Amino acid sequence: MRTIPSAALLRADIRATALVEFAIVLPILLCLLAGIVGYGRYLLIAHDAQQIANDAARATIAGLNTPERRSLAAAVVARGVRELGLSADRVSQTVADDAGRVTVTVRIDTGGDALLSTDLIPLPGRIVERRAVVAPGGIR
Repeated sequence: MRTIPSAALLRADIRATALVEFAIVLPILLCLLAGIVGYGRYLLIAHDAQQIANDAARATIAGLNTPERRSLAAAVVARGVRELGLSADRVSQTVADDAGRVTVTVRIDTGGDALLSTDLIPLPGRIVERRAVVAPGGIR
């Protein structure tokens, strides 16, 4: 017949303590890792949106009128989206030409990104919007 170990023997037995500690710490570590990956991806997309807007704004300097500037910006945005591997249907741009300044706005919808669609951690909004402003016309 088996005997039940005494309380003193159970307190002295430390064979499974590492497993219990790991089970307690693992969810916290997974949340931390998910946060690092999620925010890293979000910041990468935000940086890419700013770079695309900057490139498009620089390209509008060569345009002589508003329609030409819009087509130049659209071509640069399309090329940037293609080079970065983003989905073209999730990216939009607007070009505003007023008061001697051209403003290019790039919006990227991150809703289709698997790393950013998790509810495990709170992330910033779905839409990443970045602007770049340039004053065409050379020296005044």
